[in-house]
Amino acid sequence: MLHAEVRFGTMDSAGSSTANATTYALRRPGNQAEWDAYHTIRRAVMFEEDEADDDSETENGDVYPLLLLCAGRPVGTIQIDNLNGEDAAFRLVAIDPAEQGQGHGRAVLREAEAFARAIGCRKAVVYATPEAAGFYTAAGYAEDPFDDNYFGGIVQMTKPLHYAGFSAEEEAPTP
Repeated sequence: MLHAEVRFGTMDSAGSSTANATTYALRRPGNQAEWDAYHTIRRAVMFEEDEADDDSETENGDVYPLLLLCAGRPVGTIQIDNLNGEDAAFRLVAIDPAEQGQGHGRAVLREAEAFARAIGCRKAVVYATPEAAGFYTAAGYAEDPFDDNYFGGIVQMTKPLHYAGFSAEEEAPTP
């Protein structure tokens, strides 16, 4: 069982290195206060009461509920499901309403992609609402035909993860 490790970034909200960078960490909640923050953020954003508690605070080999910390403060959540050893489903992405519009969504996505690569996944899959599809498109995701996990009103989008630090449209740096 791979555990989420803390990954600290020194990136601004657009993903560029800066002198005034924000420090992010994406990790599994490590204590009851972090689990409480995880559930509070999810409930505040969009999930029905019964959906907000559908993840487990116990170990589940291919499901990773993760908390995004910005300078040590909980600001967002994501659940990463290792679907088949190749694809990672990014589910239940939520940014605290008081923290929205500050680049935390891009940060959680960037850190989640790095986490998915670390557990051996080569493709990220998101099931986005039509309203959120533009956000994912801007982050390099493309609409994809629905797979067996399809459910109504959702846009399935994917992004290859085999390139670190640039989108699939960009060329790999030449040595």
